[in-house]
Amino acid sequence: MAYNLQIVDEPNGVSFHAKYQNMSNYERPEVEAKAPNGKVVKERTTFQGQVLSPGSTQRQWVDDDGTVYSKSELTFYYEGEPVQENSMTKVFQIEQFQPVENYTDRYIIDKYYEIFPSDNGHKKDFDRDVARKQNLAQMYKLWEHLTTNDVVARGEFCTSSRGFVASDGYIRAISIEGKWGLEIGVFKEEKIFEHLNEGKPQAVQAAVQTGGRKRLKLV
Repeated sequence: MAYNLQIVDEPNGVSFHAKYQNMSNYERPEVEAKAPNGKVVKERTTFQGQVLSPGSTQRQWVDDDGTVYSKSELTFYYEGEPVQENSMTKVFQIEQFQPVENYTDRYIIDKYYEIFPSDNGHKKDFDRDVARKQNLAQMYKLWEHLTTNDVVARGEFCTSSRGFVASDGYIRAISIEGKWGLEIGVFKEEKIFEHLNEGKPQAVQAAVQTGGRKRLKLV
């Protein structure tokens, strides 16, 4: 499913309406577990030895006395201060540009989204085509800036109205086989490296191991 998003970079005169779509939902085949008798075995939730069927439990807001509350009745606090939940980002305001290495070396990507030009919701084909071309031209202007300067564009990017910690996204220029595009990467956490090396190590020939069970490799 695609969602509407306006992307704005005021210093460089860029503003366009786009749509973004989650491209990280690749469905991988499941690995089956089988018992010695050949039956398929699945890991299931149990309570006192009984298997719980899907949907048989639910999560609710309950105090220590067992009183149940609706979420709308609650106020949330962080370190003693009241906080509010995130709202879904409608305008991606570019706050700064950072080296593209920050995207690849400093953060673990949680999800990535492809950006494509919007037709601005027009009903007439002519108006839709004009809007797409205008937005595409602005997209290219941003892509060119990112490519020329070897940077990514950072801004707050919350893809849902859940949670209390706002997330940031990085817009990155894509160039594949003569085609171009933009993506937004949302990061799960910062990478921490504790064993980086200096200098060129001496090469050592390692022994080759053969046999054993098949290892899965998806890429």
